[in-house]
Amino acid sequence: MMTPGSNETERYVSWYSDVDSGTVTLLNATGTKVNSFDAAANPTPQGDYRLGAVISGLEAGKVYSYYCQSGDFRSGVYTFTTDNDKSFTAMYTTDIHISKSDEDENSIRDRAYNLNTVITAASVKAALQGNTVDLILSAGDQASDGLREEYVGLCSTPYIKSIPFATSIGNHDRKSVDYRYFTFQPNTAKMRLKSYVGTDYWFVKGDVLFLMMDSNNISMADHRRFVKEAVDANPDIKWRVAVMHHDLYSARIPSRESENQFLRMMWAPIADEFGFDLCLLGHSHYYTISNVLYNNKTVTVTENGGTVTNPEGTVYMVSGSINNPRNDDDIGLSENIGHSYLTEEKIYNLIDFSEGSIVINSYVMESDEKIGSLTIEKTTDEGGHTYKTPAKWYYPLIDIISFIAGFFNNIGRYYDNTQLGFKIPLFEGLFG
Repeated sequence: MMTPGSNETERYVSWYSDVDSGTVTLLNATGTKVNSFDAAANPTPQGDYRLGAVISGLEAGKVYSYYCQSGDFRSGVYTFTTDNDKSFTAMYTTDIHISKSDEDENSIRDRAYNLNTVITAASVKAALQGNTVDLILSAGDQASDGLREEYVGLCSTPYIKSIPFATSIGNHDRKSVDYRYFTFQPNTAKMRLKSYVGTDYWFVKGDVLFLMMDSNNISMADHRRFVKEAVDANPDIKWRVAVMHHDLYSARIPSRESENQFLRMMWAPIADEFGFDLCLLGHSHYYTISNVLYNNKTVTVTENGGTVTNPEGTVYMVSGSINNPRNDDDIGLSENIGHSYLTEEKIYNLIDFSEGSIVINSYVMESDEKIGSLTIEKTTDEGGHTYKTPAKWYYPLIDIISFIAGFFNNIGRYYDNTQLGFKIPLFEGLFG
C-alpha cells in the first residue's frame, strides 16, 4: 500500500511480512536503481510485522517504480508519478466497508472488487478530462469490523499500490485493533487522549494542506493543538481541507441528530478558527454538499453546479457508501443546510485542486450521470474567513467536556477489544 508522504518529495509504502526487516527499492523510468530505503517493523497481533518504508528525495514530474522485499518475499514492481505543479485531481470516497461475513465467504472479495471498479471508473473519467487520479481520500470505515482480513481485501486493488491512499478513522475501523497496525502515515499527532487504533495526521500536496482527523476522538484541545501545529508548519499553503468520518450536518437519520449537535459543538469552532475551505465526511452514507457554513449557520447558499468565491466559511461534503448505500426517502435533509441526493448506485467524486479553485464533480458510476458539482474560488492567498475568537471560557469548557466524554468512550472500546481477545495495556487502551 502507498500512502502520501509529508509532501510530494515523499511516498510511504507498507506491507505485511513474516520477518522484521525489509527494504523498498526505487527505480527510475528506465528501470535503473535510484535508491534503497530500509523499512521499520511494527509487530502485529497476528505474530508477524507491518513493515513501512519512507521513499524520500523524489523529484517533481518524474516517473518512478518500486518494489518491496523482506525475507524470501519480493513484491511486484509498481509505478507512480510525482506532480510537477500545484494542480492535481483527487478521488474522494467514504464508507467502503470491506466486510468479512460468516454467511458469505465471498464478501471480502466482492466488496473489494466494487472498490476497484469505482476507482477504475474515476480514473477513466479523469483521463477523458485530460487528468489523472493523483490521490485517493477515504473518510473512514474502510472496514466493517476493523479486521485484518478486511484491510487485506482493501489493498487487493492495484491502484493503491501506485496512487497515494489517505484514510481517516471511522467508527467501524475502531471495532478491532488492526487499523493501528495496518496504517503507516506521516506527521502523526501526539495527543493526551486518542483512539487506540490511531490519531490525526497531515500532509501537503500541491497548494493544499490535508488534515486527516480522527472524529471518534473528541478530545478537542488535542485536535485544536494538532491543527494549529500543522497550519503553523505550512504558513504559505493556500487551501485547507479536513477529512474525517462523522457527518456533522446532514441529519438524515433523526436518531443521530443529538450526536450531530454534540459533534458540531466540538468541531465547527476549529473549522471556523483555522479557515477550513472544505471538510470531507462520511458516516451517514448520504451524498450531501452543504451551504457555506460559519458558526453553524449558512453564510452563502451553494447551488448544484454553482460557484462560491472567497467564501467566509466552510463547505461540508458527504459521499454515499459504495458497498452500504442508504436510500430512505422519508428521511430528509436538515433545512437550510445544502442539497442532497439519494441513490443505491455507486458514487465517485473527482476533486480538481489548483491555485485558484477547488472543483468538485460527483458521478453515479452505473449511469455515468453527474449528480453534483460545486466550485470554490479564492482570489487571495489566504482564506476568506472572518473568525472571531470565542469567549475565553469556551475552549476550556469544551476541553473538559470532550476529554471526559472521550475517556469514557475509550473505556467502552477498551472493554470491547479485550472481549475480542486483544491484550491491550490498560494505560494505552484508555489514553491511546
